[in-house]
Amino acid sequence: MKRDWTSPVLVFSNTEDAARESPPPIQRPSATRNKTTVIQALEILYVGTSFRDEVADIAARGAVFFDARTIYEGIVRLKRSGVGAALIELEQLGSRPEQAIAALREAAGSRPLLVSMTTDEWELVRPKGYIAQDEVLLRPHYPDELWRRVTRAALPPPTQAATSFRGDADRLAALIDDSHRLNRFTNDLQGLADQCVSIIKARLRAGRVSLFLKSKEPGQLTIAETAGIDKDVRDQAVMRLGEGVAGELAQRKRIALVKEAGRDGPSTKRRYKQSSYMIVPLVREPDVVGVLCITDRFEAGPFTDEDFDYMQAFTAMTGQIVANALQFRAADELATIDEGTQLFNRRFFNRVLPQEVVRATRYKHDLTLAMLDVDHFKAYNDSMGHQAGDRALAIVANILKESFREADMVVRYGGEEFAVIMPETSRKEGNGVGFVDRARRSVEEAGLMFEDRNGVQQPLTISGGVATLPLQAQSWEELVEKADRALYKAKSLGRNRIVGS
Repeated sequence: MKRDWTSPVLVFSNTEDAARESPPPIQRPSATRNKTTVIQALEILYVGTSFRDEVADIAARGAVFFDARTIYEGIVRLKRSGVGAALIELEQLGSRPEQAIAALREAAGSRPLLVSMTTDEWELVRPKGYIAQDEVLLRPHYPDELWRRVTRAALPPPTQAATSFRGDADRLAALIDDSHRLNRFTNDLQGLADQCVSIIKARLRAGRVSLFLKSKEPGQLTIAETAGIDKDVRDQAVMRLGEGVAGELAQRKRIALVKEAGRDGPSTKRRYKQSSYMIVPLVREPDVVGVLCITDRFEAGPFTDEDFDYMQAFTAMTGQIVANALQFRAADELATIDEGTQLFNRRFFNRVLPQEVVRATRYKHDLTLAMLDVDHFKAYNDSMGHQAGDRALAIVANILKESFREADMVVRYGGEEFAVIMPETSRKEGNGVGFVDRARRSVEEAGLMFEDRNGVQQPLTISGGVATLPLQAQSWEELVEKADRALYKAKSLGRNRIVGS
């Protein structure tokens, strides 16, 4: 039967109740025994001692860790338990790491291993080839990154079973499993996007999957996660409601199965290997919170009616989960983002800087902090007015964001004060001061002019102080104090300059 590609999304009534149940254990055949072993997906065996703070952070999100202090103990526990994955520190592998990894793999069977190491250690290990790249977890570990890697390893891929659905019972079982998986990520939007794409890629045997999520711009969705899509295409991808095939379907809140583009439904501008595709809006009334674009089925032939039925139920379930994750992100941003400049705020600074100091100290990395202040800002306000002053602060904030690396954290510290946290940045080569001075020059060249007390036009400028751990400080409090002292020195020397501690 030819299916109408504009048919409305159906509501699958049982998924909301199913999502509240505890996830069932995952059954997998054991590689070491001739019987079925019960594997709990997010139970992780941890072999090591060095990064317990990071482990505690992701344990709070729902992962369960079991300790093994030695490789031998780890091998024994892997053989006897049903944990979903193992996380091992490289130094725990001992003097014969190749043999240790081989023994761990044998004990783990099909369960994945993650080996934690620094970038320098990876450069030494890589030529020897006994650890695969997808087994490497680089330090320092940031909580969100560590959570995604651990869950990606521990949660097995969804069964690639869309073509074997025998009816509603199979479809319901798959949806309940997928619901449990996705509900673990309502406080991690990027992790949710990653899991969502992984599920659809497996269930529908799709070569290309793109997930667009509702953005802050009205009527616009931005790409969150993809599979099989070139990076340059991904980075430029934006969807607008009502524009293009996907945008039109999203606006009308319609799911489409097109078995042959041009015959069963409209052709898309982009060429793919196959002419069959699916467009799946994720809806939480009255909003479209996301859109899935799916094409290039691995198996010969177009996407099937069974795929369509599965996606109808999937979108009803996932729309609510995505909406919850978007709300969580918005609430978190309200708590940690300054409304006037869209920078991180003082609350974020007080939470993150101590964590960065702990990581830098543990892994013997440098950490640089800059404290900045806008020069003569009261005079600027008096001359130009408070609204102009607010606009000037927003412009300075944008210049600072563009002047530093993505890994650096620019903060509105308070009033006309800013701070920049720069992980793995040293003052030994002058990098910290150099980076900040580049930002200072950009502010001076922005042309934010005001009239000083003598009636002379002056450019708005900034002054800054820079301090680095462990060179000038041993704690986060001392780091702030040293950077503050350097800032006051810059002010006393005439402003519009950056001074190192």
